[in-house]
Amino acid sequence: MKIDCCDLACPEPVLRTKKALDELEDNSILEVTVNSVSSVENVKRYATKNGYEYRSEEIEGGKTVIAIIKGYECAIVKSEEEQFLNKTIFVKTDKIGVGELGETLMKSFLKTIREFKKLPKNIVFVNEGVFLTTKEENSDLIEALKELEKRGVKVYSCGLCLNFYKIDPKELKVGEIGNAYDSVDMLLNTDTVTL
Repeated sequence: MKIDCCDLACPEPVLRTKKALDELEDNSILEVTVNSVSSVENVKRYATKNGYEYRSEEIEGGKTVIAIIKGYECAIVKSEEEQFLNKTIFVKTDKIGVGELGETLMKSFLKTIREFKKLPKNIVFVNEGVFLTTKEENSDLIEALKELEKRGVKVYSCGLCLNFYKIDPKELKVGEIGNAYDSVDMLLNTDTVTL
């Protein structure tokens, strides 16, 4: 089966991939064609997260074909659950409050998370929150987030938000490009702290 998800906004490529895989017989291959960095990353992550093996190949015209094999599960290595709280931190702005104090509070809050033995499972940056994971002037916060990542915390920045603010995905300094499907899944299946 082949599906074309080029030029579709997040989370449509993941939703169409999920639907196609649900309809696909076991031991079959689904070929998904996409043409944006965020769609490539999101479809690959969906496949891995759900136990599918995949291969990807860049083709002409800036497109990528991702072949997902249904029926052959890849080994998913899970972190030790006891070190994580069932929490997602949902960061929707680059400040807590306003102005310089708001910027300082946000950075201090996020950097302080490192000091705890039990960590949130996920940190999701949306809207203006994506500035925290892409701007050079946030290098001290980015280093703190990289440390959390090494300890197993998943860090995501909204791909649609990056596009909206015209931030090249290559400017992402920490974490992965996220999508609406994964974000909603996290928000529904963990306790959420919103900033």
